[in-house]
Amino acid sequence: MTDSFDDIIAAARPLIASAPVSDALDEHGFHRQILPPSIRPVDDGSVLFGPARTGGYKVISGFVEGIYDLEIALVDDLRPGEVCVMATGANTDIGPWGELLSTRARHLEAAGFLTDGAARDVVAIRAMGFPVFTAALSPADTQYRGMMVEKDVPIVIGGVTIAPGDIVVGDVDGVVVVPRASALAVLSTAMTKITGERRMRADLEAGMSLAEAFRKHGLL
Repeated sequence: MTDSFDDIIAAARPLIASAPVSDALDEHGFHRQILPPSIRPVDDGSVLFGPARTGGYKVISGFVEGIYDLEIALVDDLRPGEVCVMATGANTDIGPWGELLSTRARHLEAAGFLTDGAARDVVAIRAMGFPVFTAALSPADTQYRGMMVEKDVPIVIGGVTIAPGDIVVGDVDGVVVVPRASALAVLSTAMTKITGERRMRADLEAGMSLAEAFRKHGLL
């Protein structure tokens, strides 16, 4: 990462939200970067923001020796600020995440986890405050159901390609993915929008009409 990219990430982290980033993506010509609305945080206050580390799963139907090896390797290799993203092909019978993986990822200062599959141990995950976004909750283990077969490669969730290093932004409104090559421009636009929204909000709170505020700021 360049210094300029690190700077914008650091500046954006305490303020960023999925909605202004989605608007910024639209402005830069990326109109299909929103993940399915079924992918929700296990805690509504959770926020995801960081570069993706990816893993992809295939369906299995019996016991497989060493099924967790690639999964363990990915989690143990997480760096501070990264978001672990595991694609199951929207198969919620596959639940790759739970309390123990969250504990390890949190210790490594990862930014969170996301899957189009399932997760478990929600009470413990909420208690530790680790951001987990999932399409379903299930007590099932991955053994007998699914196995990670690829790591740090482009994956697809809900028609959106997520490559390693793409920026994942998620909150209770939803999740968007910013292509790495355009992240600096998109996040800069999003920050400008956030600043503008704050000014417009102040005008509205002071009694300005919505029509007048829209003419002044051009935001909604």
